[in-house]
Amino acid sequence: MAKPGQTISALQSSRFGFGTAVWSIVWKDLRIEQHTRQTMSIMVMFSLVTVVMFNFALSTDLDAAREVSTGLLWATIVLAGTLGLNRSLALERENQTIDAMLIAPIDRRGVYLAKVISVTIFTLLLEIVLIFMFTIFFNKPFWQPMALLVLLLGTIGYVAAGVLITSMTIQTRAHEVLLPILLLPIVLPLILPAAIATAEIVSLQPEAGRLSSSLSLLLAYDLAILAVGFLSYRFVVES
Repeated sequence: MAKPGQTISALQSSRFGFGTAVWSIVWKDLRIEQHTRQTMSIMVMFSLVTVVMFNFALSTDLDAAREVSTGLLWATIVLAGTLGLNRSLALERENQTIDAMLIAPIDRRGVYLAKVISVTIFTLLLEIVLIFMFTIFFNKPFWQPMALLVLLLGTIGYVAAGVLITSMTIQTRAHEVLLPILLLPIVLPLILPAAIATAEIVSLQPEAGRLSSSLSLLLAYDLAILAVGFLSYRFVVES
């Protein structure tokens, strides 16, 4: 597992390059996850239990299950993603690597972007498993390219907001409770159009206007929350 001293050494070369700093942090996160598998295992196990539970609870009415499958998919992503965010940044605090990154001569925006990229990768890997399971259990074509695009846009916005809020709460004693309380209301304007767009796509008879407006809202949210993160992350981690 990466130690603070190792993290500083890995980032020394990044003082001349924003991209190098971002890649160094992302690589560190991927290596830590490869050795510990803590974040992915928590997310996947929670998701599997949730999907199986939903499947058995709705098995008596398959039509009703298919109607609500899109909402269940996004609910599972949000809940499992919250666990993943919490665990991913908690590891930074436990191993003091966040202190090492703040000491290193790198742009704080690079730290934010790197954390968004690494947690997005973990969440997308989880979604591959979820798409497979939801396609089998609920017989809906979640593997369609447009549905995958919606999942990607929704994941980026959710993680971008999640990294910002998690960085605010991770130093508090009750961060496990504060994170969902603060995060869920903020991502609600993202999750609703994402669920609507996904439902339209998998229905095989999408309304062009409804789908277009939902995609526009997703893209606007992603750009807005990323801009807020880039502008404010330095104050968040240094406060």
